[in-house]
Amino acid sequence: MATAIKSAAINPVISMALLLALTACGPAPQDNGEHAQDGKHGDERPTRVFTHFTEQSELFVEFPALAAGQDSRFAAHVTRLADYRPVREGRLSVLLTQGGKSRARFVVEAPARPGIFTPVVRPREPGVYRLSLRVDAPDLQATHELGEVTVYADAHAAKPAPEEAGGAISYLKEQQWQAEFGTEAVTERRLRASVYATAELRPPGDRTARVRAPAEGLFAAYGEQFPVIGAEVDKGQRLGTLRARLAGGVDLSSLRLAVERTRAEYRLARENLERLRGLLDDGAVAAHRVREAENAAAVARAEYNAAKARLDQYQGGDEDTGVPVIAPIAGRIVAVSVAPGAFVSPDQELMQIAGGDKRWLEARIPEADADRLRQPTGAWFKLGGQRRVLRVGENARLITAGGVIDPVSRTVPVIFEFTETDTTPLLNQGLDARVYTGETVEALAVPRSAIIDDSGQPVVYVQTGGETFARRPVQLGLRGADYVAVTSGLQAGDRVVTRGAYQVRLAAAAPAEAGHGHAH
Repeated sequence: MATAIKSAAINPVISMALLLALTACGPAPQDNGEHAQDGKHGDERPTRVFTHFTEQSELFVEFPALAAGQDSRFAAHVTRLADYRPVREGRLSVLLTQGGKSRARFVVEAPARPGIFTPVVRPREPGVYRLSLRVDAPDLQATHELGEVTVYADAHAAKPAPEEAGGAISYLKEQQWQAEFGTEAVTERRLRASVYATAELRPPGDRTARVRAPAEGLFAAYGEQFPVIGAEVDKGQRLGTLRARLAGGVDLSSLRLAVERTRAEYRLARENLERLRGLLDDGAVAAHRVREAENAAAVARAEYNAAKARLDQYQGGDEDTGVPVIAPIAGRIVAVSVAPGAFVSPDQELMQIAGGDKRWLEARIPEADADRLRQPTGAWFKLGGQRRVLRVGENARLITAGGVIDPVSRTVPVIFEFTETDTTPLLNQGLDARVYTGETVEALAVPRSAIIDDSGQPVVYVQTGGETFARRPVQLGLRGADYVAVTSGLQAGDRVVTRGAYQVRLAAAAPAEAGHGHAH
């Protein structure tokens, strides 16, 4: 909806001072579009000033009062509200209408400088007209309806409007365009009360598994990659291997010696078995001697294989050798508490797997705020600079709102379940959160960023004109996630500074610090 902050005029003395100041801070008036008075020497027409908003743009325009047959050079500042930057290209049209019919139209095809259009308007006939300015720029088409204006018979007939009250803070368009700046109209909003809570993100109790060591041993990866946080695993997938640790007094040299000894014993047992079989065929030995030799050879082979397996465990041999560590569920590894080669005890936790895409936000509300909880309706927390909002019934589910205060932490737990996204942080990560208590209120509200703490007094800065602002102490009410209720100090439609409020405050306290100069 289009809105106008003000339509004002300045008396002739102020007008002359303003025009002299504007002339002094820029090149001499030229037909190339620099800010200028009408071309008549000694013209003391009062200056008209308008500030008007549409959904897309802000117009701040100054011009000498209109007189028939006299040039009035407009200084029209056009700001794109999407980013509060000046419109750098496009056409500006000034229209005078009566009874719904166009009486005069004046056009400039481009701004004289970024954000500033300077069309020259020369009405033919005196009378009361409706004044509008049309902006046609890339991605921006807007019409600013400024209401009725009087075209006087001559310059001397132009009458000044009442003087404005003093005390306004000046913060020029050129300064606004160069800094982080933004405003927003005060409107009535539905606010939801919230309380602060410390929180932790963890997997749901029925969708998580802790992988524990089935025996003691040295943990080794299975495959090419050691288990890492974030890795997807399947149920039954082998995650690692536990290999026996060397006993006291045992080293690799003794293992290698054992392999060689058992290999030699196995070779001799086979040779003895072959000899006895030959003698049995010749009838020189009894059959039981052959069976005894076969048993001895089998035992020697088993001892050799066992010695070789023990050696392979510590020389990176067959990775299948050892006790396997298996994933009990499918999901994502969210915690790893073991390092490669570390010795683990039986039942020691090695890693944690979260199944599915559900997560729990477990918030703990301080005891002092516990009585404010009615029926929690959601929560929000910041994640990588972005705010994640959970709303019960929309993108979250309330698991529990505990009615018991923890005797150690003196907090009340509230748990919400929600679906994981790419921006979900690591599980068990600590977060600062706000839990919606269930209390709502309809009230005038301003963004949190608009409120400045001025020696303990909350204040906002209200835009009273395109380049003028006023400091307003306010009384605050319920605090929502993004907006705060204002119980006094503002009216609906006031435009408060939401970005750059500190710069406006600086301009009020020390103008020299905020900068001067008008680039008209």
